[in-house]
Amino acid sequence: MKRTCSWLTYLLVGASISLVWAVTMLNPAHLNWSPWAYSEWLISYDAGFIRRGISGWLIRLVRGDGADVATVNLVVFANYAALSLLMVWVWARSRERSPAALALAFLVPGGLFQMAIGNAFFFRKEIVFHVALGLDCLLYSVIARSTVEPRRLRAAWVFAAFFLVQAAVLPLLHESYAFISFPAAWLLARRLAAMFPAQPALARVVKAAIALQVVMFLMCAAFKGNPDIASQIWHMLAPSDRSLISPGAPAVPGGGISAIGWSTVFNLSGVAFLFMGGQFWVWGFAGVGIAAILVLVTLWNGRGYGLAHEEMLRRHMAQLGFLFVASLPMYLLGIDWGRWLSSVSISYLLLFFVDGPSAITVPNLTLLVPRALRTRMALSFDISPLDVMHSIVASTSRHRKALFLLALFFCLTFRAPECCMTLGSPFYRLKPVLEQIFKPAA
Repeated sequence: MKRTCSWLTYLLVGASISLVWAVTMLNPAHLNWSPWAYSEWLISYDAGFIRRGISGWLIRLVRGDGADVATVNLVVFANYAALSLLMVWVWARSRERSPAALALAFLVPGGLFQMAIGNAFFFRKEIVFHVALGLDCLLYSVIARSTVEPRRLRAAWVFAAFFLVQAAVLPLLHESYAFISFPAAWLLARRLAAMFPAQPALARVVKAAIALQVVMFLMCAAFKGNPDIASQIWHMLAPSDRSLISPGAPAVPGGGISAIGWSTVFNLSGVAFLFMGGQFWVWGFAGVGIAAILVLVTLWNGRGYGLAHEEMLRRHMAQLGFLFVASLPMYLLGIDWGRWLSSVSISYLLLFFVDGPSAITVPNLTLLVPRALRTRMALSFDISPLDVMHSIVASTSRHRKALFLLALFFCLTFRAPECCMTLGSPFYRLKPVLEQIFKPAA
């Protein structure tokens, strides 16, 4: 039975990759996904050094002059396929290998299957970040499983070098790297430094990476761009690309390139609109639902590690909480809240599958809270975190099938919107069914 479920899950993975292939490589000369995201890939250094410009610069090196659709379609598909295979790989390396856990990992709102079926998210630059994190997990797994000390040490230094390259290069692709995938990669690096106490240089790499991220983010902020630079980049594109991105006004910068000219105040005003427009509940609901799915994945793929012990679940939830807290600045810097939720869940899943025993610990973020406030908060709660974990584990064990069906229903009917509600209800798959059921008789 488990083998049959595994093959069904692999079929789900194959279907996801096939759907993305159909809108990218089946007809690579056409753009069948977001013109906005396509425009963002084409931001370059043609008008001088600017944030997010390394992708367009590299594409120009490969493509030269002319339209870039085929090249970007190949990059987008390769990123998505690599991330999907890496997700399966880290799951296959875990001891329990629950097909239900892998299925929910793909089906979770904002996850890989929803990206494919909803034609969303998979074309974003942060997929590159997740691929890099997947490779980090691959290296970490090799190090953790190896019993030959010289080989482990060599692999650890390869990881450290690759980690520093990511910290230096990926913010040039998009400054959100500091808040999306870097925290998970940093936790891996921090764990490796603890595994090799005789190599203090590895601990220095962990500290240097944080300093490097601060420098790279400040540099991106200093070269954030303005409307004039956006206009220069726009008019250096091939005419066919400009018409493809903004068919109604090809002379005016459009898509992601136009965002280069946005001010910080404009970005903050967009976030304020989410609150004033009464749409905040959608992402709150999405966040709670996604977190519940991740809890189920953690429990069902962790039985081989004795996750019936509440402390183990608490450690994994601490990892999820750390990744979410680290991503919080992005909720102020950009209104694409669905993307940030998706990124946190994918980072957590990669980290969890490679670290089932929960050997990776997180810094104690409560130390950032003033001591008097911490004491007051502790006195205000009668229930400890372990009591909560015990309740979750007990309930999940008793209602496993019902919870799986409920999770499946949520994953198949709910869509986490990327940034705004102009695309319709988040229950757009369920709404037509309910309308037919409750349609008044003529």
